[in-house]
Amino acid sequence: MLRNYIKIAWRNLWNNKAFGIINIAGLTIGLTCCMFILLWVANEWNFNRSHQKLENIYQVYEHQYYSHDEILTVTATPGPLADALKAETPGILKAGHLSWLNEKLFSVGEKNLKFEGQYANNDVFSIFSFPFIEGDPATALKRPNDIVLTEKVARSLFGDAKAVGRIIRLDGKEDYMVCGVIKDLPANSSFTFTWLLPFERVVEENQWLKNWDSNAPRTYVLLDPKADFRQVNARAKGVIQRNLADSKTEVFLYPFSDIYLKGQFDKGKLAGGRIEYVRLFIIVAIFVLLIACINFMNLSTARAIQRSKEVGVRKSIGAGRPALISQFLGESFALVFIASALSVLLVWILMPSFEKMVNVTLSVKVFTWYNVLGLFFLALFTGFIAGSYPAFYLSSLDPVATLKGGMLRLRASAIWLRKGLVVFQFAISTILIVAAFLIYQQIRFIKNRNLGLNKDQVVYITNEGNVIRNENAFMNALKGMPGIVASSTSDQLPIRIGSNFQGLSWPGKGADESVLIDYLWVGYDFAKTMQLEMVEGRTFSAEYPTDQQGLVINETAARLMKLKPPYVGQLLTVDDQKQPVIGVVKDFSSSHLSKKIAPTLIRYASGTNRFFLVRIQPDKTEAALASLESVYKKFNPEYPFSVKYMDESFAKMYTSEQVIGRLSASFTVLAIFVACLGLFGLATFTAQQRTKEIGIRKVLGATIGQILVLLSKEFLRLVLIAVAIAMPLAAYFMHGWLDKFAYHVEISWWVFAATALLALVLAMLTVSYQSVKTARMNPVKSLRTE
Repeated sequence: MLRNYIKIAWRNLWNNKAFGIINIAGLTIGLTCCMFILLWVANEWNFNRSHQKLENIYQVYEHQYYSHDEILTVTATPGPLADALKAETPGILKAGHLSWLNEKLFSVGEKNLKFEGQYANNDVFSIFSFPFIEGDPATALKRPNDIVLTEKVARSLFGDAKAVGRIIRLDGKEDYMVCGVIKDLPANSSFTFTWLLPFERVVEENQWLKNWDSNAPRTYVLLDPKADFRQVNARAKGVIQRNLADSKTEVFLYPFSDIYLKGQFDKGKLAGGRIEYVRLFIIVAIFVLLIACINFMNLSTARAIQRSKEVGVRKSIGAGRPALISQFLGESFALVFIASALSVLLVWILMPSFEKMVNVTLSVKVFTWYNVLGLFFLALFTGFIAGSYPAFYLSSLDPVATLKGGMLRLRASAIWLRKGLVVFQFAISTILIVAAFLIYQQIRFIKNRNLGLNKDQVVYITNEGNVIRNENAFMNALKGMPGIVASSTSDQLPIRIGSNFQGLSWPGKGADESVLIDYLWVGYDFAKTMQLEMVEGRTFSAEYPTDQQGLVINETAARLMKLKPPYVGQLLTVDDQKQPVIGVVKDFSSSHLSKKIAPTLIRYASGTNRFFLVRIQPDKTEAALASLESVYKKFNPEYPFSVKYMDESFAKMYTSEQVIGRLSASFTVLAIFVACLGLFGLATFTAQQRTKEIGIRKVLGATIGQILVLLSKEFLRLVLIAVAIAMPLAAYFMHGWLDKFAYHVEISWWVFAATALLALVLAMLTVSYQSVKTARMNPVKSLRTE
């Protein structure tokens, strides 16, 4: 019996190649999209989950309270916090801290290479699972001149030789001994360091890290599995107040396992994070798969007329309905498993392109036993969902009616179900089109928005070695060099300011008023280099040495302080010292566009700023880079020359949005394509049902155009209903997404008009082929077949 069913399934597929190809193509696309999305979701879900003690690891957050009920939640913490938590809070076994990322020059023999890393204490090796290839984690970083390397760095410096005990000179100043080598960090990790140095060394270089009112390092703790988390968290809450009088800052512990997906806070409350995108694309995967299953139902039922006599014959010779259901479900499963095999092949072939699109190397492998098992159950589920309705419908046909050759008619409930499924398909497709439009607009808005500064044609290098010790000489050497327009320095990239403080006062500020002010340290000619627009006054210039004691503020800061022009000369108090305003700069974007422009203070510094900024002429890029490298090599002959572009750093700030844009656009196109296949199936079904009617109309004089309108208007009505349902839903969801940005595009009416027009055009193009084919059919032939 089974062999007979397989023969019949293969014969039906072979005799109806177009039906088989369309059905398999739709299911293959749906399954491929679903598999790619689920692999991406699994990669996101597995972020930071390689640590053995994960369920007991917590990161320390701060709630900072300011005037006007403003609450800022940050992960930067005071330098003494880790030791204080371990000493004062029962239940905390280990407390580790990691500094910000630093880039250093590594010199071994003739090799001079630069790598990025962090400062840490020994406790991080007890908290996190950083497998040691060489050395002992119990003693690592306990000596002042210890250094831990990742496997890749160790191999770059020492080849295959043993690294522990070898000496490395850092920044040409001091020697460190390798005390351990750890495995390279996985791609799906929040940590990106390639070396670790003792935390006490960064404290020596930055004495402010000893203060409780300064934040920088990230702090992590390991809890005793037997400890009551609520009690530990309650005790930790007041640790800063116990060590800093009048502080309003509170700390709390947050599960490290949730940091990546759910670690965002807004106004002191949990605001989600990337988990929203994960949930969104899980829904997209389900919808794309459902659209593919709906297509299968439509196309299979459209063929019911051709197979009705087969059903009648089988029933007349004793086949029961369960046997027929089993046969048709079996055929469905056969098609689904063919589609599944093709989808696995496509995933394997397209994986590099997909990883490039999502800008990540997936740590989740396709060919694992659990993925294969998951695909098997996904195929079973898809086969049952896609084949259930056709199987139950075909098995319910009346054998007498089918053998007499009577016209098959669907019940009203079945007709409405079919139309509802098509409406559902196009409603989802319409929502995806609107979303893709608006995501594209927002990304374009981000790229083209006037930031208040010009990030283009600006390159930067790390201010280090003899360059940082001789900033003015280096800057003077660049003047007049081919392609160089201007140069300056800054302690942070001006497009991404992350430092702030409360130590700014102005006339009229309340004694108890606490306001957070962003600050930026810069060198001479900063405004010229970044092409800032001045409202009044100037920024720091070598022509006015006294400006070094002056202050520059942005418009937002001036409004906050309620200053009245002229601004220049007015006195502000910074850390109890009065200093004059020498300029007010127009607001410029100094962080992600999801945040409003903050009040900003710009001050002068020399010999300490991290970055050297250089503006180059647009048509002389190669000459400018050659000039910069030649001057750099004169000052730092042992340092490798490495230059970065500020516009590329700006683009990296919006990597997530760009990935979401590419994913939404790709899956929107595929969902529309699959939905159009479903509409084609319904058009085929309708044409078959109305063959005799069309023949009679043609005999009575109906033109091809009239018949085309007759066959198409029902589909256009369904698409219009889908558009009407989808538009308010799309507007609601996209308003929520855009509201996450402090600066965003407005949703214009033309987006909905263009989407509706596109949906109608796609529907017309899909339906027109079958409609024209039916309208051109010979009426004599169609009437004779009845």
